[in-house]
This record gives sequence, C-alpha cells and structure tokens, in this order.
Amino acid sequence: MTNIDIEIPHPIAAALTILVALCAIVTVDHFTDFQASAGGRAPEEIVRDAEGEGLRLRQQQAVLQKREEILRYQLEMLREERRLRGPGISAAIEADIDRSEQMLLDLIRDQQEAEGKIMLTLKQIWDAQGRAISISRKAGKGVISLTWPVEPTLGISAGFNDVHYEELFGMPHKAIDIPVDQGSEVRAAADGVVEDVSDNGYGFNSITIRHNGFATLNGHVESFLVEEGDTVRQGQPIALSGGRPGTRGAGHITTGPHDHFELIVDGERVDPMLYLPPVPN
Repeated sequence: MTNIDIEIPHPIAAALTILVALCAIVTVDHFTDFQASAGGRAPEEIVRDAEGEGLRLRQQQAVLQKREEILRYQLEMLREERRLRGPGISAAIEADIDRSEQMLLDLIRDQQEAEGKIMLTLKQIWDAQGRAISISRKAGKGVISLTWPVEPTLGISAGFNDVHYEELFGMPHKAIDIPVDQGSEVRAAADGVVEDVSDNGYGFNSITIRHNGFATLNGHVESFLVEEGDTVRQGQPIALSGGRPGTRGAGHITTGPHDHFELIVDGERVDPMLYLPPVPN
C-alpha cells in the first residue's frame, strides 16, 4: 500500500487557522439566525431598539418610584380646580371632581392597583408615540407652519424637556402642555390626514395627523371629532380636550385639564414652541 505523507510546516499555526475559520462559520450562522429572529433588521437598528428598551425600563422604574407623589399631585390639581371655579361650579363638574378625588384616594391606598394603572398609561403613551414616529417618517419633506391647537390664554403648564415635569413624573416631557378647560375644542395645527385615532377609554387617548413633512400628536383627548383617513384643514376641530384625572382620555399620568401637543419631524420629537406663534401676553 502506498503511503502518502502530508507535510504541515507549522502545525500550531495551521490548527489556529482552522479554529478561527470554524469560529467564523459558527458566528455567521448564529448572526444569521439572530437576524432572522429579529425580522432581518440591520444590526444598528437592533442595537438601537435594545438601547431604547433599556431606557424604557429605567424610565418605568423611575415613574414607579414616584407613584404616590404623582397621585397626590393630581389630587392637589383637582382641589385647585375646585377652588378656582368657586361657588359657581356646576353640579356636573363638582360630581366629576368628587369621583376623581375618590379614585385617587383609593389608588394611594392600593399600591399594586396604582402601579398597574400607571404602567398601563405609560405603555399607551409609548405606543402612541411610537406610531407617531413611524407616521412622521412617511411625511416626506415640507415647511413646518403651525397654529395653536388650543388657545394658550393660560400659557404653558409644562414645556418641552421640562425639568420640573421630569422631577415630578420621573420621565422626560417631549411635548408641551397647554392648560385649557376640559372639553375645549382641539384644532388641527396644520393641513393633513388623520393617521391614528387611539381610544383607550379612561386611559391615554390621542390623535396623530400626518402633515407635509411632519406629524403632530394631541394627547389626553376626551373625545374625537374625526376618524382615521379624514383629511383636515388647519384650524379644523378634531377632538375635545381632556386631562382631568379620572376622566376619559386622561390616563394616570396627567397635569390636569390640558392639551398635550407633540411635533415629530422625521422620527424625532422637537419643540413645537419653535414653530408656533408667540404666546399672547
């Protein structure tokens, strides 16, 4: 029988080369499987989503730590509204405030129930914002020109990236809050198409409109005056405002009766005050 001798001049180096090649094959296979499980998304998108999930978990913990502070703040807002309305307060509004006060007192006593409701509201907010971000990326390019969605006669109760808001609620505020009477008309800030109407009952209700080059979101709305797919003109009524704790659309993270207004440009939330007319003196 003929013997065939194979000479390997550097056996250790050769072994390392084979090992590296095998590792590369395994790594590629695992990465391919990972990409397939992630819907074939690009690595940077997967990393970005993971970072976003980590940020949400940290924010969730921060909000939960402030659970009682949030509820007591809302309780104080209700009592302040009652005081400002004075003896002329209507029976309907007073009954509304009474119900809301009792709900908050019950939640203060029941930590588990309170945490569940706050977390549900947080998820509803994040879901609505995620949809608005996606909508804004389909808005193309255009010039941003806005009018006030509600009259800012009482100014702004929470600004964009408001430090005091984050101290109170444990989460950043990528919007402006415009205080206004419960049930006031909310108007389209620009021409556009209604893309998302989110009705969560007594949770966080919102409406998102796609405009030419951007999107807007109005949150804590009590009821809707338009439907998904409707074309709207600037200044057209689209909803009635909410925000009073314990009422439709308010959820459990709210600063009282107001319109929560967001501006989203190509997936990024920006300060609406940069594009709105000056607040009247």
